[in-house]
Amino acid sequence: MLVLPVLAVGQISETSAQTLPAMGYVAAKNANPKRLEVFKQGLAELGYIEGKNIRIEYREAVLDAEYNGVMADLVYRKVDIILAANVAATRAAAGATKTIPIVMLAVFDPVGIGVVKSLARPGANVTGTTMYAPQLIGERLEILRRIVPKLDKVAMALNGNNANNAAQFELLRSEAQKLGIKVQSLDIRKTEDVDAAFDKALAFGAQGLVNGVDTFINSRRFVLADGAMKYKLPFVYSDVEYVLAGGLMALGPGHYEGYHGAAKYVDQILHGANPADLPIAGPTQFTMSANRTALNKLGLSLPSDLAARVNEWID
Repeated sequence: MLVLPVLAVGQISETSAQTLPAMGYVAAKNANPKRLEVFKQGLAELGYIEGKNIRIEYREAVLDAEYNGVMADLVYRKVDIILAANVAATRAAAGATKTIPIVMLAVFDPVGIGVVKSLARPGANVTGTTMYAPQLIGERLEILRRIVPKLDKVAMALNGNNANNAAQFELLRSEAQKLGIKVQSLDIRKTEDVDAAFDKALAFGAQGLVNGVDTFINSRRFVLADGAMKYKLPFVYSDVEYVLAGGLMALGPGHYEGYHGAAKYVDQILHGANPADLPIAGPTQFTMSANRTALNKLGLSLPSDLAARVNEWID
């Protein structure tokens, strides 16, 4: 593999700036900006400073299909590394190139979406970090049971265009069946599907909601949080960003760990490592967050042991 020139800070001149290793960073349009900050902090700790010894081109998209054009453009521009900040970006990148290294930043289930052979040995031009933690689906369901008396029906907001969301729903169904709880899927593939999803949840008689981990679903977090409050449906989300958007509470892996850790993959690849041989790092940090205002609006209180587990309270 070609080892790209990585020059020390201070060695860069205007003429050499054109030869800086170039990375294409692709994320959702309304992604939390702190994720990028944490990634760049990780790069800085390894000696990489934007504009000094690396160059970053930024791209964003909303709908899954939009990522294909974004990736085609980056491949045309011959960037040295593609940085994929979500599932849609990763799948589009993997479909656009088999040679340019792709580094994932806290991407959900790379094996399940078909871009790598295994976490231990990717066997492709894709590596990086994942936030895959399927055990949390059952834990979120258990949280709902603790805060909703006599819970017997739960619905999951998911994206039917994401094959992995179907697998997540089956995990929910399996866990719910053990508890005598019925489940319903709420398919949200475009913006206007959200209202219909809540109508379906109410017709089903859902007493609580969870969500599938998906880029587009996450982009709808504000309207999902608003709808859940409007219809007084307790919703346990997959990420703290939903709680920051006004949602009730969430349990999920810390995105920032995966973003910070992704910088190490950039460093190794720039020094000649083959992505196919770099094991994908999974999450080790998990965060429970809760919104006091949302709890009050729904007339709910957390059992003392559950409240003690909350890492981040939001007012």
